[in-house]
Amino acid sequence: MRFAIEEINNSTLLLPGVSLGYEIFDYCSDLLSYGAALDFLTQKGRGGIPVWNGTNYRPKVISVTGPFGSSQTISVTPLYMSEMIPMVSSILCSKNRFPSFFRTIPSDKYQVESIVRILRQFNWNWVAFIGGDNDYSRDALTVFQDKIRPANSCLAYQDTVPQNQSLIGRLFNNIAMFNVQVIVVFANVEFVIPFIQKAIDLRVKEKIWIARETWSMNQELIKKSQIERIGTVLGVTVQRHKDLRGFDEFINNTVKSRHENICSDCNSTSAQTIIGEDPTYIFVIYSAVYAVAHALHSALRCGTGNCANSEIIAYPYMVSELHLLQHEVKFKLDNQSIEFDENGDPPTHYDIVHWDCKNKTCSNVDIGSYLTNPTPSLHINQTLIHWFEGTKAPVLQCSSECKSGSRRVQTGFHTCCFECEICSDGKYINHTGTEQHCFCLEFFLDRSIRQKEHLAPFITYESHDKNGYLYTSVTQTFSSLPLPTA
Repeated sequence: MRFAIEEINNSTLLLPGVSLGYEIFDYCSDLLSYGAALDFLTQKGRGGIPVWNGTNYRPKVISVTGPFGSSQTISVTPLYMSEMIPMVSSILCSKNRFPSFFRTIPSDKYQVESIVRILRQFNWNWVAFIGGDNDYSRDALTVFQDKIRPANSCLAYQDTVPQNQSLIGRLFNNIAMFNVQVIVVFANVEFVIPFIQKAIDLRVKEKIWIARETWSMNQELIKKSQIERIGTVLGVTVQRHKDLRGFDEFINNTVKSRHENICSDCNSTSAQTIIGEDPTYIFVIYSAVYAVAHALHSALRCGTGNCANSEIIAYPYMVSELHLLQHEVKFKLDNQSIEFDENGDPPTHYDIVHWDCKNKTCSNVDIGSYLTNPTPSLHINQTLIHWFEGTKAPVLQCSSECKSGSRRVQTGFHTCCFECEICSDGKYINHTGTEQHCFCLEFFLDRSIRQKEHLAPFITYESHDKNGYLYTSVTQTFSSLPLPTA
């Protein structure tokens, strides 16, 4: 955020002659953070929130970025909606409830869709869904359940990571009981770290882990001792920019010039540690600040050299309602197009990553992408994936597909779990239908005679055995019939 603001303040093209300020607060908890949230609403220059009297007042801030997480965002968002203060976050939202909300991260419903498409591509139909104890995970679970049904996959087990870490082992007992090998972990990193650590401690192995964007690029997790033993990790993450020009230099200069009395932890943190942190949200925050700046640039009627009228008073609603939400903000940033649709969402683009582990050291490798424009499409280069066993994707299903001549007999609630029943003599199985039944062969023959266009080509040959029987073999998709002769 500071990096983006300092770039904008030094620019002669964007907001020329206008300087942006900022205040940054650590969102510790809903209760403790309300003070900061209300402080943003105080009247500029007066230090209080006036009683509304039908006239506009200028709040202290022109926009708010954050906080991170759905529960935290929902708790403070109503405070800003009344004044149409533009707010940037990453949760699923309703434009009717939050009219000045927008984001630089695609809607999570598309992230869930990308995960379901990964399951479908590898034909994994027996999965567990583990979330966090918050609205974000619960909303995602609802979308996931709706999406996997038409994908012919089954949710074998779902649960949340408990706050009491001593209870996490129960989840793995249940996962083992249901014989689940594919685990979707859709939770914030504070839930995922103890969950994955427990998997390592319990020596859970040979699993497929599907990570959401909050932890797919987390550097603390990927560097954990023995992380390579848990199996194969595939993850979804927002489109990243691996080299944000000038950012590393900015961090190095900031660390060198920091004050000694900031805090002991800050003073012991090196620039390289900061640069090596999870890169997922760097460009997300960077582009959010630029989006607000471009909207303000338009509201103030600025050109390339100066702003047309320095007497224009900018109100938050001018930035959000008149520019961000009217699709007037479109710009290029680091060769990427930034824009918003009618829901305040950016174009959907997710990267698919793999935790590639060699010699007990793991690193993030890009293996594909998921886009929704012009049509939803998932692309994965499977040759880049090192599976926990073998060179091909493991077959992980509740039941193996029935062999030819057998039909599925569902054994429980889930359609993915079945036994195979061999069709009795004189019957065949139609594998093209949604419901599998053994049909009488005579019925099939009668129908084939009536619908000759459906008959497959056949070849006949004749031979006599030592007893004088003539055998005529008819090559069809259903039978071979011996015919005795006199």
